[in-house]
Amino acid sequence: GTARHPPDQRHLRQEAYFRMAKTRLETGTKLDDFIIGELIHRGGMAHLWEVKREGSEAPLLMKIPVLHEGEDPAAIVSFEMEQMIMPRLKGPHVPRHVANGDFAVQPYIVMEKLSGETLLPQLKNLPLPVTKVAELGARIADALVAIHAQGVVHLDLKPSNIMFRPSGEAVMVDYGLAHHRELP
Repeated sequence: GTARHPPDQRHLRQEAYFRMAKTRLETGTKLDDFIIGELIHRGGMAHLWEVKREGSEAPLLMKIPVLHEGEDPAAIVSFEMEQMIMPRLKGPHVPRHVANGDFAVQPYIVMEKLSGETLLPQLKNLPLPVTKVAELGARIADALVAIHAQGVVHLDLKPSNIMFRPSGEAVMVDYGLAHHRELP
C-alpha cells in the first residue's frame, strides 16, 4: 500500500467551503448578524450583496467568494488574504471594514457600502480636460500613498477598483491581489 499524507489546512478549508457553498443565499436570508439584501454585482470571483446589520441603518456591502469544486485553490488564498488585509487598513481611502465570515461556515467580508460608481463608467466621457486628468491622478496618488504607508501594495489598480467619496477622496477597493508587508 501507499502511505497517505495528512491533508494540509488549505485543503481542509477548501473542502469546508465546497460543502458550505451548496447553500444558496437570497434576499432576506440571515447570515450571522446580517440580513442579505439585493445582489448588486455578480462577478467571476465574488458576488456583492447589499446587507443590513441588525440594529444599524448604515449601508453595508458583503463580498462572498464564488468558488467551484476543482477550481484553482489560489482563489481561496486570494480571498483569505483580502480577509486579513482589509481589517488592517484605516482611513478615507479604503472602505471601512466591518466583519469577516469564517471559512469553515461561510466566508465573507462586510464593509461600508460606498455611494456612487467606480471610475470605469466615467471613462465614457473621454477625452477629459487635462486639468481633470491631473486632479483625478492626484487624488488617486494620495490614496495609493495612504495605503502604501499602511504596508499594502494594491496590485490590481484599474478604473473598476477606484471609487470616490462625496468629499472627494479616492477609495481603493478589491484587495484580492494585494500584498501586505507583514503577511506571507
